[in-house]
Amino acid sequence: MTKSYASITRRIGQGMNNYFEGVPEQMRKARILLWPLFIGLTVMAFMGLGKVKFDMTVEGWFEKDDPSLVSLEAFRSQFGSDDNLYVIYEPADGDVFSQRSLELARGIREDLLTRKLNLKEGEPSPLRHIVKITALPNAPVLTAEGDALISRHLIRGPVPSGQNELDKIRAMAQSQETFPKLYFSPDGRYGGIVIETDFGLAQYSSAPDLHSGAGETGLSELRIEDVSMAFDGTAEQAAMQFQSTDLSEYYDFIKAIQVTLEKPEFAGYFKYYPVGNAATTEHDVMVLEEAQTLYLAMLGIMVVVLWSLFRNLSGMLWPIVIVVLSCIWTVGFTGWLGMTVTGFVVLTIVMILVVGIADSIHILSGYVHFRDQGFDHRQAMRRAYYNSGNATLLTSITTMAAMLSDGIIPIVPMRVFAVMTAAGIGIAWLLAIYLLPLLIDLWQPTTMKHSNSLLTRMSLGRLFPDISGMLQRWLTRIIPFVQRNRFTIIALFAGVFVATIYGASQVRIDTDPVAQYPKDSKMRENFMVADQNMVGSQTLAVYFDLGVPYAFQEPWVLKKLEEMQNEIEQKYSQYVIRTASIADVAKKSYQTLNENRPEMHIVPPTPELLSQTLFMFDNSNPTERRKMVTDDYSSAHITVYLRNAGSYEYRKVFNSLQQDVDRYLTTIHNHDYPEAKARVTGLFTLMMTGADYLSKQSLASFGIALLAISILMWPVFGTFKLATIGMSINVLPSLLAYGLMGLFKIPLDFTTCLIAPIIIGIALDDTIHVMDHYKKAINEGCTVVEALQRTMESVGQAVVFSSLILGLGLSVLMLSSSVGTATAGFIGSFAMLSAVLYDLFLMPALLIVFNREPVKDEQGIIHAIPKPLG
Repeated sequence: MTKSYASITRRIGQGMNNYFEGVPEQMRKARILLWPLFIGLTVMAFMGLGKVKFDMTVEGWFEKDDPSLVSLEAFRSQFGSDDNLYVIYEPADGDVFSQRSLELARGIREDLLTRKLNLKEGEPSPLRHIVKITALPNAPVLTAEGDALISRHLIRGPVPSGQNELDKIRAMAQSQETFPKLYFSPDGRYGGIVIETDFGLAQYSSAPDLHSGAGETGLSELRIEDVSMAFDGTAEQAAMQFQSTDLSEYYDFIKAIQVTLEKPEFAGYFKYYPVGNAATTEHDVMVLEEAQTLYLAMLGIMVVVLWSLFRNLSGMLWPIVIVVLSCIWTVGFTGWLGMTVTGFVVLTIVMILVVGIADSIHILSGYVHFRDQGFDHRQAMRRAYYNSGNATLLTSITTMAAMLSDGIIPIVPMRVFAVMTAAGIGIAWLLAIYLLPLLIDLWQPTTMKHSNSLLTRMSLGRLFPDISGMLQRWLTRIIPFVQRNRFTIIALFAGVFVATIYGASQVRIDTDPVAQYPKDSKMRENFMVADQNMVGSQTLAVYFDLGVPYAFQEPWVLKKLEEMQNEIEQKYSQYVIRTASIADVAKKSYQTLNENRPEMHIVPPTPELLSQTLFMFDNSNPTERRKMVTDDYSSAHITVYLRNAGSYEYRKVFNSLQQDVDRYLTTIHNHDYPEAKARVTGLFTLMMTGADYLSKQSLASFGIALLAISILMWPVFGTFKLATIGMSINVLPSLLAYGLMGLFKIPLDFTTCLIAPIIIGIALDDTIHVMDHYKKAINEGCTVVEALQRTMESVGQAVVFSSLILGLGLSVLMLSSSVGTATAGFIGSFAMLSAVLYDLFLMPALLIVFNREPVKDEQGIIHAIPKPLG
């Protein structure tokens, strides 16, 4: 069975070798057809670059039928978008209640609304996303006039200049339960402007809701300060559609808001700390823009390494052409296919650049090697492709398999990253096999040995030392060194293995929205100000659908809602700043109608009183009511304002909170509402759900990558012993990555979770090339040491230089403003540079110790020759 399997794999391998040997000549014959094809596809890919769409939203992480996303959309269909912009401002005089501060806060709101209202019909503008703007001066205050509730702005008319009047405004604001921390900090140093939007909804408001101001002034007196463009919950729910928000929409929106904020009269007095998806977009765009600089740096590293290897312009140019075209084709055709990409596209391009170039390096290195041995151009091409074709195919397949293993994580950006990166690596291989021969025909790489210019050789020798020559001499000394110190080498790497296992055991799965920003980032400061002084940087909603009209006009139901709010605030006080619901509105309205007596700050005790109270509040401020309960009072929600923290902490909080909600839901079921449903939802909840998916699947993706690669590589290794050695060598760099993360307290998050499968896929590339040459030498009758020595001489240079490009190329990511990307660069580069040490030292040591050595007698006859390896 084993002999039959080995015979089959040998025949397949030989057939593939023969095929690749003939590829250069076939491409040369078909060049008249191939050149127009390659040029046409490249032009088409260029055109597709402009069609690429970016989605940086949390909603974009999930499939449309994901229960968490479905829950959020059900919530939004009732209450509108929760994707708001919260602009915190700090006045120069340190007092948000000063005349100047109040006037300018009002001025910001009025300027934004005026700009929106002045838009011509059909005129596109990011400001059309504005639904409502609430600042301290127009924050709604409930008052009673006779038997009616009136919702008035905190400040009507001009802002008073007298200190007594300003003190009254301060006192009134402080008496309102919802104002502190939402519209001003307790010390009065910071203020807040809430800009509600329709992001995530496909239906947009096109005109102001004039009725929202009617309870305050009457339509005949309506002014800009009364205008609201609030989401109308009465819209037909079946027609409501949802869509992800493109990065450009957020970016254009925050830029449009900044036009107002940066006007001299405002910017000269206020310092801003905005939070929300739109606010973070500037950083996301900056990361994408700086990626271009990082790519140039990577290309610069490639130029230096390729020049050191080939010392020839064409040898330096053609591999770069291959990987650049691969990036253009991958991203361009992604645009044509209509796929939405995320910030992971930065890593995709990096992977294509640093991984895709390895195939070209091995082929060109073989070509130059055979030219140095005296073969002409065509013979050198055939031999280079004969020797490297199979190995490059296998390395591409295994790397693609490793990338695709990340596709099992049920988060859309991960899947898109996996598919795009795998496709890009496949494209790079195709171009290296089928386009590179045509490029080499155009301009053949020649070494210094073949240069006809003595002046060129002398000048290059003086300016650029022959690193490749020095490396080749050093490589010939490795195997004798390993043979003498094989047990010491194995023991040393075993020690590193133990340390990495300990470090890997300390890795914590944690996705923190703030941790992606550098420590000196403005966004970190914004989050800190929001969490420490205001209502917090995150929110979630506990959404209830009782399935019965007017259920939330029953006092018992609202009391349960109030009870749940109190429990949430007390039990999770470390994270929760405040909660809000229709129960708060009912209590405040009832108290206001009863002379503001403290003992009347309760849920109205009878259904009749509660219904009347809510009816009067609805007449005074329907916009606010719709934000908390539906028109038929069957669905409502509790808004929970939170401090930012990572998923490691919030996973436990959300699990516990959902259990609390389920407990209350059981009570509600037993109280005449058997169809009642409840769910913890919101953008922040989605993010934590994604982190939970990550924690369950990231290690599984690594295991799947390992299993898939092991199966694919069995024909290369041929025997169980060699397969064990080869796969062990390639698992170690991935374990080293986890070990470094644990030792340096780096969490496993949305970016770093990609590292291990990537490393095992890339690290295997060099192992395959080494093992392929080693097997050929063994099958030709060489001893283990002789086979290793021949392998180092023929493929060692390409292994070292491709690893240098991989390691140094990934290290450029450490300069990124995205902490996750920088961390991936640090871990990935260290692991990849270490992988070459495993291939050059540990693998030869293991082969010498554990692979049986052929013995020659005095007549030179070989005894105990190992069985042919596949």
